[in-house]
Amino acid sequence: MLGGPWLAAKLVFRKESADGSYITGEINTTEAEWWVNAACLGVGALLISVGIYFTWTTFQEQRRKLVVALELRGLSQTADSPLQSAIPSLALGRRESIFIDVRQLIQGTTAQKHEAVSAVNLIPIRLKQLKDGRDREDLSVYAGGLAPVPLLFLTGNLLAAESKIHWLDWNRKTSKWLSPDEGVDLTDSLPINYEPVYQDVILAFSVSYPINRSELETAFPETNIVELKIDSPAPGIVISETSIQRLMQDFMSCIAALKAKGAKRVHLILAAPSILSIRLGSCYAGRNMPELIIYQYQQAQKQNPYPWGIRMPNSESNHGELVVRQALQSINHA
Repeated sequence: MLGGPWLAAKLVFRKESADGSYITGEINTTEAEWWVNAACLGVGALLISVGIYFTWTTFQEQRRKLVVALELRGLSQTADSPLQSAIPSLALGRRESIFIDVRQLIQGTTAQKHEAVSAVNLIPIRLKQLKDGRDREDLSVYAGGLAPVPLLFLTGNLLAAESKIHWLDWNRKTSKWLSPDEGVDLTDSLPINYEPVYQDVILAFSVSYPINRSELETAFPETNIVELKIDSPAPGIVISETSIQRLMQDFMSCIAALKAKGAKRVHLILAAPSILSIRLGSCYAGRNMPELIIYQYQQAQKQNPYPWGIRMPNSESNHGELVVRQALQSINHA
């Protein structure tokens, strides 16, 4: 029945039970209890609908987005857990891994070192294969690794054009992958002493530990040395994003100053944490800067402590190239 300003209805029903008696009941919309129950039912249905909607949209994003873990391993003492395990569980997207293991190659012959460099040079191609058909906004990369400094620097250089890179560094003390956002601030860089003019120049950039100048003079005789360093070297720590950004700017400013003074080739000797080695590579633009070769330090080789390095991509080549140096005595004997 209809009555008043509200829609009113009364439904009476009877049902025969098993023993022959009747059960009688009624639904009366004029009672407050009915409206409370109806409201609860409506809210419940709304919440279920909203949940289904968000579940569907999350599923669509999960299917569309891609999260890539890019890890480089090139040291015998390396991370205990894969970088992919450090990606936050809330990061939306299908997981893919680019795992580059060059540990055996880097300890081998010159030909094997060439293979190691070639494996790193393939990073842009492997990323392109994964992201084909996707918008840039749908691709996130988590990158890090433990490897010889030249390979880390090259990795960063090849990743420079990528967007949405989340950098991770291995904390040797806690045995965990950490973001630089959880890192430690470092002291500022010391002033740099420049010569008036350069052609070939050694840039010794020390952050983790001091670089032995006499070893540089042995390996690169009659070559000018420029030292970029912090006041208190800090080995074995994860450095903060703030310090990384500052050191990247110091590095770029130094390279620009060397170019202004006529430098055509920079021999980079870098003593730095893994994450900083990668990030410095990402800010070096070979098309606009002097040619750069970054070297690997081998303490045991007294006559040739920097036996090999990698020439960075430049205006003439879009990939890194292995550079092998002979000891000075071997060259003179030849």
